Amino acid sequence: MGKSEVVPMPIQRQDSLYAVYKGAYNTMVHTVEEDQEEDYLDIPENMQLFTNQVAGHTNDGKSYGMIKHNGTILKPITKQKCGEREVQFYEEINGATDKTRAELREFVPKYYGKVAIPIKGNNIDCIVLEDLTKHYKEPCVMDIKIGRRTWDPTATYEKIMNEEMKYQDCKRDMAFCIPGFQVYKIFNNQLCKFDKNYGKTLNKETVTQALKTFLNAESACCRSLIVQFLASLWRIQMWARKQRYYQFFSSSLLLVYDARRLREFLKADVKPKFKLHRSTSLYRPLSLAVLNNEHEKISTGFSGQLTNQGPILRTPTSPTKLKQFNDFVQSNNNTNNVWQKSIRTLKRTHSFQNDYDKEMQNKKQDYTYILDELCTEQKSELWATVKMIDFAHAFPAEHHEIDKNYLDGIDNLIRLFEEFLVESE
Repeated sequence: MGKSEVVPMPIQRQDSLYAVYKGAYNTMVHTVEEDQEEDYLDIPENMQLFTNQVAGHTNDGKSYGMIKHNGTILKPITKQKCGEREVQFYEEINGATDKTRAELREFVPKYYGKVAIPIKGNNIDCIVLEDLTKHYKEPCVMDIKIGRRTWDPTATYEKIMNEEMKYQDCKRDMAFCIPGFQVYKIFNNQLCKFDKNYGKTLNKETVTQALKTFLNAESACCRSLIVQFLASLWRIQMWARKQRYYQFFSSSLLLVYDARRLREFLKADVKPKFKLHRSTSLYRPLSLAVLNNEHEKISTGFSGQLTNQGPILRTPTSPTKLKQFNDFVQSNNNTNNVWQKSIRTLKRTHSFQNDYDKEMQNKKQDYTYILDELCTEQKSELWATVKMIDFAHAFPAEHHEIDKNYLDGIDNLIRLFEEFLVESE
C-alpha cells in the first residue's frame, strides 16, 4: 500500500483533550500492537475471540466477551434475566407480522437463535447474531449508547446511582455517550482503540472531535461516508418517531465502515453530482443546488420565507433563469422525478415544517436512489452501516408512548452528522 500524502500525526495528539489529560490519555487509546491479550478462554478450536468488540463485557478472565464462528457472533449470556429478555426481544420481532416491528428487523443484526458452547468446562448459553464486520477488510467500529437514562425499571438504587455517574457530561447534554471505538487510520493502516476511559472524558464540545477521529475526518469529512451513515440513521429516526412498542435502556447504535474502502474512495477523488449548502434563511434548512450537464447552477428561486405549505419560491427576472425556474417548477410537480426524491431524502426531517408526522405521511423517502447516486464510484455494495444493538434492557413502552429518551439521542447524533455533511462540501 502506497503512503498517503497526509502528514502522519501521533494519534494521541489528534484529539483536543490531549492537552488536558496528557499522561492519562495514553491509557485511554492504544494500538493493537500494544494490546496483545492472552487467550483467557478455553473455547472450541473452530471458534475465535471477536477482536472487533469495542464495548460491553470483554474476555478479561472475569467475564466472557463475544466469540466469532462461521460468519456469526456468539454473545455469551452473562446475566440470566438480561439474556432471557434479549432473546425474547429478538424472537418477538423475528415473528412479528405488524408493520412497525417487522420494519425493526431491518435495523438490527440478523438473529440465528441461541446455542450453548463449552467454555472452561461449562456450557454457556450464547445469542447467535450476524457479524456486521465479516465483509470488511479494515473494520472501523463505534458503539454509541443512546439515551440520557440508561437504567431500566427494575434497577436497584445502587444501579441507578452507578449509571447516573457514568458518562455524565455527554449523556446530560447530548443524550448519548461513546463507550468505545476502534479505527484504522487511513494514512498508515494502524488500528487504534479508544476505550471507556476515553469515552468518559467526552462532553458536548469534544464529542464532535471523537466522531471525526472515528470517521478519519481530522482534515475533512468524506461526503460518501457521511451519506451512508445518515441514510441508515434517518431510517432509524423515522422508525423511532412512530413506534410505540418499546422503551430502550442502555441500548446502542453500532456504526461500522471499512477503512480500506474509504482509502480507495478518497484516492479515486470522485466528485458528487449534488451540492449541499446552507440557506441564508432564519432556520437554515439544508437545501440542494442541482448541476446540469454543463455544470451550471440552476436556481431554485427560494426566497428564504417559509410557510406551512413549504418554502416560497421567487420568480427570476432573467429570461435564462426564468426558463430554468419554470423547468424546476415543472419537475417539482412531477412526483416521479428523481431530483424531487433526492431533495425529500436529503432535507432535514425538522426543516421547513415542524410537523414530522405529516411530512412522513406525504411520501416514503427513497433511500435507494440517494445511495446509488452519492455513495460509491462504481455503484457497488455499501461499505458503511448503522445497526441497533444491545436489547438486554428493552421493555414494553409505558402507556404506548414514544420513547423520547431514545429519540433525543438519535436526533442529536443526526444533527452532528448533518453538520458533517455540510462541512464535506
